Amino acid sequence: MCEEAFKNVIQIAIVVKDISKAVEAWSKILGMKPQRIIETREWEETKMSFMGAPSKGRAKLAFFNLNNIVIELIEPIDGPSTWKEFLDKHGQGIHHIAFDISGNADCSKKILEIGGYVQQSGMFSGGRYTYIDAREVLGAIIELIEHYKR
Repeated sequence: MCEEAFKNVIQIAIVVKDISKAVEAWSKILGMKPQRIIETREWEETKMSFMGAPSKGRAKLAFFNLNNIVIELIEPIDGPSTWKEFLDKHGQGIHHIAFDISGNADCSKKILEIGGYVQQSGMFSGGRYTYIDAREVLGAIIELIEHYKR
């Protein structure tokens, strides 16, 4: 049920200019060792679309798994993406909050019905994601993550 999925924020993501510096700073603040930086895969695997068109936009990512939530750091690289657009327009900052909607694929309709629109979507190893820009009605970009059943 969507209402239950929306009661559990699983991730807050921050777009940064330099992920290496951000990882070092967050590591010090959190008292954790620096987390591994990975890169998103090529379009042939992710099938990413941005604003309704295929995009080869990619990013460097790092994840800090905390007790109650994941902090994701994102540095845009290559091509158009929601991350690059955000960094260009707003500078560094909180980009989105994420919910795991596994098994509830129709949850995106709930946000779209109140006035959001799909900004970006794609696949990752084990699942897919959709960013819905709902800033006009919710004041936030929402990421809906769906993990495939194994």
